[in-house]
Amino acid sequence: MNSPQQTKQVYVVGSQQLQNALLTEFLVKEEVATKSIPSVETISVETLREFDQNLFLVDYHSVDVNEVIAHLLEADQEVDNDVLIALFNVDSDDSLSRLAGLPMVNGGFQHDCPQALLSKGIKAIFDGELWFPRAVLQAYLMKSRTFNKTFSRSEVNLTDREVEVLKVMATGAKNSEIATSLNLSPHTIKTHIYNIFKKINASNRLQAVNWAQENL
Repeated sequence: MNSPQQTKQVYVVGSQQLQNALLTEFLVKEEVATKSIPSVETISVETLREFDQNLFLVDYHSVDVNEVIAHLLEADQEVDNDVLIALFNVDSDDSLSRLAGLPMVNGGFQHDCPQALLSKGIKAIFDGELWFPRAVLQAYLMKSRTFNKTFSRSEVNLTDREVEVLKVMATGAKNSEIATSLNLSPHTIKTHIYNIFKKINASNRLQAVNWAQENL
């Protein structure tokens, strides 16, 4: 029996209306359900529950990324569904490297990114991948490894269930896949992940996975 098809929604967030309209039109033509909005505050928790996966594609130059993250972190804890963030119009690899360390940020696209690559990246993010240039990820991983070596398994008080969740996460599994693997609800998985991040002082999945590879 086939599983039901997941519903996906992209929200293009920013104040540059013409740019956002053109980007939205392009993604819709690529068969990606997309809506342009001026700010993340316009999307309610109820709206997030309507889709299995919600990706906020945020204009790096017209939106405060930290405010977006703060708002969506709070909303994410109230829904079982995936809430993801990616940035576009990013001006440099240095900026992308900083973005890679932020909570919930799963990808970044520079201002000169070809449309075809943007579409491919969005679909990859929906599939649970991180979408950053290879050089950016390599640089970030090196910093992250240096950071994580200050922690050891014996110094971090993870429960047996949190270790199980982290081990499955380290395989690249999405929250829904972790939930299925461990026979838990997606909301319970989110709670475990938040607790894991807090205990190992990780900001995102990349840091957590790297810590798991070093310590489990």
